Amino acid sequence: MTMRDVAGDLAAEFRALNEHLHAAGDRAAAMQRLVDLASEWLPGCAWAATTVWPVDRPPHSSTVSGEVARIVDQLQYDLGDGPCLDAARTGEAVRIADLSAEDRWPAFCRQALSDTPVRGILSYPLLDGDQRIVLNLYADRPDAFDKEAFNTGTLFAAHAAVLAAHADIASKAANLTQALSTSRQIGAAIGILMSAYTITDEQAFELLRTTSQNLNRKLRDVARDVTDTGELPARR
Repeated sequence: MTMRDVAGDLAAEFRALNEHLHAAGDRAAAMQRLVDLASEWLPGCAWAATTVWPVDRPPHSSTVSGEVARIVDQLQYDLGDGPCLDAARTGEAVRIADLSAEDRWPAFCRQALSDTPVRGILSYPLLDGDQRIVLNLYADRPDAFDKEAFNTGTLFAAHAAVLAAHADIASKAANLTQALSTSRQIGAAIGILMSAYTITDEQAFELLRTTSQNLNRKLRDVARDVTDTGELPARR
């Protein structure tokens, strides 16, 4: 298969993924398909994962195609060092052709060699900003990630970066929609309680908050009960 064939087939796969994301809004499923696709498509890739690193929280693996990928990712998080973290920090792709010959990240390389079957690594930054995302590819033999594999991976990562950006937008839009819906529901519940008990909006909100705490239920769920029944929910 020529590079042109690969490019065309990858474009078709990612077009379908983006269409699914747009239609269903399922960010998790789209990103899981991304790592599965990497394992299926990319030369030498035995396992794949995505690292998500919010600016205010530690990095974590969002999706993995196998447990080995999760273990190698976690090793880097525990050490605070490794190719995926460097890719996130610098915005530059990282290639390790042969883990046993690599002199960067010595502690990580030693432990990965002793504890896992991983022998080569590619890490591509996909998204920067308030939530950095990196695609990690792992090989089970040395030199599986040669220059040709790196170039194919770069093409894959370019498509993956578009998908990650769309997934991030979809996630933020969904969160905003939920926040607006919750706000409207709480406002409606406050209005109902003000009318029912002849109280102020502050007193009505305090009733909602106290009921939420006493019943150990989320405020939005208590508000929904009020808008559905016209009454505060009672203990069961």
